[in-house]
Amino acid sequence: MIRNFYTCDKEVDHNSHDGEGSIDIYRAFRRKDFDGAWDFAIRVVMPPGSSMGEHTHGDDEEMYIILKGEGTMIIEGVERPVVAGDMIVNKRFGTHGLINTSDSEIELLIIQASLK
Repeated sequence: MIRNFYTCDKEVDHNSHDGEGSIDIYRAFRRKDFDGAWDFAIRVVMPPGSSMGEHTHGDDEEMYIILKGEGTMIIEGVERPVVAGDMIVNKRFGTHGLINTSDSEIELLIIQASLK
């Protein structure tokens, strides 16, 4: 199966995880597309000043891959700068969030898997 995450249908998420502003989500793959542990693969575009609020996951892991832009990642309450090319693992039962602190968009790929 081949899909292009630039041409997927767009959804707008207002106040993602109680964050600021709206972000665009392009859902390339969903749980139903996989036989294994993968939950989804999405492309997210965050305008300047927007954020995904800090939130805690259950029994799943996520990887954020920063494709473009820069911002601040919060992992377990610790702020860390992130830039294009950075790959961040959000561990099971971990808390994290992402803030676009720049004047440009952040574009990232998020892939999630569960042990269920």
